[in-house]
Amino acid sequence: MNLRLAIPVERLSPLMPMHMLLDEAGVVMSCGLTLRKMIGAARRVEEAFEIRRAAPGSRIMPELARAAQQGRRVFLALKHRMLPTLRGEVTELGQGALLLNLGLGIGVFEAISAFDLTDADFAADDLAIEILYLHKSNQMIRAELSRHSQALEQARETAETQAFTDALTGLLNRRGFELAFESAIRARNRGEPGQAEFALMQLDLDWFKQINDRFGHPAGDAVLCRVADILRKETRSGDSLARIGGDEFLILLPDLQGESALQALGRRIISAIREPIWHEGNLCRVSASIGAVRSTGYEQCDSATLIADVDSALYAAKRAGRGCLRLFDDESAAGLGSGA
Repeated sequence: MNLRLAIPVERLSPLMPMHMLLDEAGVVMSCGLTLRKMIGAARRVEEAFEIRRAAPGSRIMPELARAAQQGRRVFLALKHRMLPTLRGEVTELGQGALLLNLGLGIGVFEAISAFDLTDADFAADDLAIEILYLHKSNQMIRAELSRHSQALEQARETAETQAFTDALTGLLNRRGFELAFESAIRARNRGEPGQAEFALMQLDLDWFKQINDRFGHPAGDAVLCRVADILRKETRSGDSLARIGGDEFLILLPDLQGESALQALGRRIISAIREPIWHEGNLCRVSASIGAVRSTGYEQCDSATLIADVDSALYAAKRAGRGCLRLFDDESAAGLGSGA
């Protein structure tokens, strides 16, 4: 059948959105809307493309003409764009005019992202539409997986926080403090003498039971939360604070071993806790007894020994009349204690 078709130029774009109609000099007489998105305002084919798979120094228009005569594909690379090579076919229309129709090939994903292409940018029967849908579906799946992963991570972090946090005060609980304490001990025991030293305080509230007995547990809880706030205010961000049960608190103080510094911190905490607390019209008064121990007094630290010694220092403070701090040393172990 020898049938010739006459197609208006304006119909080329919807049928062939990646076409380029060129005159014999390479001037663009018509260009598909999708291809125009990619080549911008280029008016000549050599402004937009470089020939690929051709002899060095080959000129683009003669190569396109030879490809049309030989019925072979052409391969063109967009100038100034790091995208895979486009492939296409060329048809000779007479008087040197060429109809070039290109496809994205394996570069379809990059082109979709680079030029924000949609299904309207492709011919209705173009397989690139299927790839586009797959691409968008893949993006949606990745986004959903990312949201799911973030939700799981947030849930994990929340669970870890809850596992190591005292629900009432927001301080560390015993388990959380043990992790921080053992880490400090390992760092200290690995270091040179004088490196990674720390101090440990144990605080116990005086007369706390009377608050619960007289005003009820809500009043006691208010006192505990107030004490937690005081500890946060008086310590540093790198210190570890814990409520280990009832009205007992532990404070881990990295790089704070000087006796005068410990005494000053203890006095500030004791003075602040001594201030009365009002709860639902009831005046709640407590004081704090504090024991302290410094890692510098040990050749090798271990948690059991340090906890036992800081506990001894705390009881020395209780015996000394409460509302004071005692630092563990040999006299503390003997039940005498050093002055606050």
